[in-house]
Amino acid sequence: MTKICTKCKAEKDFSLFFKNKDKKYGLASNCKECHVKATKLWRKKNPERYKSYCRGRVKTPERTLKSKLRSRKHRKEMSDAYIRDLITMKSSLNPEDIPDEMVEMHRLNLAIKRQLELTPKLKGEEDKP
Repeated sequence: MTKICTKCKAEKDFSLFFKNKDKKYGLASNCKECHVKATKLWRKKNPERYKSYCRGRVKTPERTLKSKLRSRKHRKEMSDAYIRDLITMKSSLNPEDIPDEMVEMHRLNLAIKRQLELTPKLKGEEDKP
């Protein structure tokens, strides 16, 4: 199917338009080519606003560290929902079908694995193939 670009007035295929759920066909009114040209022109005319926009999007080391710590905390807590999600990823079971005993066994198994990863390797193990 085709659509007419409002900027260049050319009839183009739907694949040459960006998606926009607010529009009639779910596509932007300008084609990708016209959109890219307009964006480049705006950036040239508004360098300071563009720089401030980019600064806001850049992840600082403090932000990434906070998100890493948050995800680690979630994994360390090992809630029942978290354990059930892990089990369902590796099997065809539904979360409701998993018995509480299985969740507890999986939680203990994970705790043991994590503890083993934290312990230093025994002397001589590195030499073995």
